[in-house]
Amino acid sequence: MAQIFNPNKSGKNRKHKSLAKQLPDFIAKVESYDPEGKGIIRAESGRIAFVTGALVGEVVKVRPITYNEKIMKGETLQIIEPSPKRVTPHCTHFDVCGGCQLQYMQSEHQTEAKQLALNTLFQKQLGLTDIPWQQPIVGPDWHYRRTARLSIWFDSDKSFRLGFRQKKSKQIIDVEQCPILVQSLTDLLPSLKTLIQSLTNRRAITHVQLYALDNGNTIIFRVIESIKNEDKERLSEFAKQNEFNIILQHNEHEFEQISALKGTSGTELEYQMQNCRFQFSPEDFIQVNSEVNQQMVAQALQWLAPTKDDVVLDLFSGVGNFTLPLALKAKQVFAVEGVNNMVLRLQKNAELNQIDNISAHQADLSKLVLKYKPKWLKPIDKLLLDPARDGAFDVVQKIPLLAPKKILYVSCNPSTMVRDIKELQQSGYKLSKLGLLNMFPHTAHIEAMALLEKE
Repeated sequence: MAQIFNPNKSGKNRKHKSLAKQLPDFIAKVESYDPEGKGIIRAESGRIAFVTGALVGEVVKVRPITYNEKIMKGETLQIIEPSPKRVTPHCTHFDVCGGCQLQYMQSEHQTEAKQLALNTLFQKQLGLTDIPWQQPIVGPDWHYRRTARLSIWFDSDKSFRLGFRQKKSKQIIDVEQCPILVQSLTDLLPSLKTLIQSLTNRRAITHVQLYALDNGNTIIFRVIESIKNEDKERLSEFAKQNEFNIILQHNEHEFEQISALKGTSGTELEYQMQNCRFQFSPEDFIQVNSEVNQQMVAQALQWLAPTKDDVVLDLFSGVGNFTLPLALKAKQVFAVEGVNNMVLRLQKNAELNQIDNISAHQADLSKLVLKYKPKWLKPIDKLLLDPARDGAFDVVQKIPLLAPKKILYVSCNPSTMVRDIKELQQSGYKLSKLGLLNMFPHTAHIEAMALLEKE
C-alpha cells in the first residue's frame, strides 16, 4: 500500500513532552483519507489525526492512541453523524479479525478512496497535475480469494482455534466462515475443524493452507512432527469425501502427498490463464485474486502491445504469470528472477506449454554489476517489471542501458513505485497510463499498473 506519511521511528509512539497524561477524546469531522483508508482530521490541538473506522464527511468521536507534537493516531469511538456511504460490515468476524478493515465502506467508495490516495501521491511526488488515469481493474467484492493460510492455536488438549490473527494481537480468532474466500473454501471450514479435532496427533499441525485451483482444491497441512498412519487414513478419507487434494508439509521444502484427485499426482499445483497452464509449488508465490489477475495480465498485454518483432525483458518473473502470455505474442522474452527454484519452475512451465522463445535466468536484481554484465542485460524493445514491495530502484537506474521504448510497471507498493518512476522520468520516460488494481477488496492494500514511454 502507498504510505505518503512515514513517521520517524524514534518519535512514532512518543507522547507530547508537555503532557503528563493521555489526550482526551474529542469530536471532529473527517476531511479526507490517507493511503491506508484512515480518516484524516485536523484536531483543535493543531495535530493531524489519522483515525480508523471513519468515513469522509462523518462527524465522529475519536480516542487518541499515540501522538507527538504534530501527528496523532486514533480510533473511532462513536459515529455521531454517519455518511450515507457507510454500510454494515458483511463478515461476522469483522469486529475482531485483523483483515478486511474497510468493510464499512461501500465497495465503489473503497475504489474511489484508493485512487484518490494514489492520485495524491503521484501529484505530490512527480509534480504532475494531470494524471493519465485509466479505468480501474476490479473483480468480485466477495469470494475472490483462491488461497489463504490459516493458523491453529491450541487452548487446551481438546480445544483449539482455526483462523486468522486478531486485530492488534497475535491471538488467533476462530473463523467459522470467511466471505472473501472462494465459496468452496469457506464452505469447507466447519468440516475442516471437525477433521482436525478427530486427529490423534493434531498438535503437530501449525498451519493450514487452502487452494481453489484449476487442477483441484487442495489442503496443505504444515506439521512439525510425523503424522501417524491412522491420522493419514482419516485425512485420505476426508479428501475423498470432499474432493480435495491433501498434502503434508514437513518442512520448508519437503512435501508428502496424502490423497490426490483423479487426474492429478505429486505436489504440483496448477492454475490456467491466457491459454496457458501455470504449475507451481506450495512454496511459490501466485496472485490470490484469479479474476483481477486475469484482467491485469490482459491489460498488461494491451498496454505493452508486444509484437512478433519485439524482444521483451520480464523482470521479477516468478513462475511466469506475465512471461508465458508475453512469449505467445513477442519474438523473444528474457525472464529474470532472483529465486533459482522459480527460474526452474518457469522453464518447466515453458516446456509444459510448448513455448520455446523464453530464456530464463537467475539474478539478484538489487546487485547488478555492469563490469560482469549478464547476457540478458542488453538492448530490448519493451520491458515489464513486477517487483516485490521494496520496488526496483537498483534496476531502474540501469534501464537506460537497455533502451526499451515502453516500460510496464506493476506494483504492490505505490510508495516505491512512484520513487522508481521518478528515476525513470529523469531518464527521459513519460508516464502515459496509470491504473488502479483492486486486488484485495475491503482492505487498504493498493496495487497499480503504469505504462511509461520514451519521450
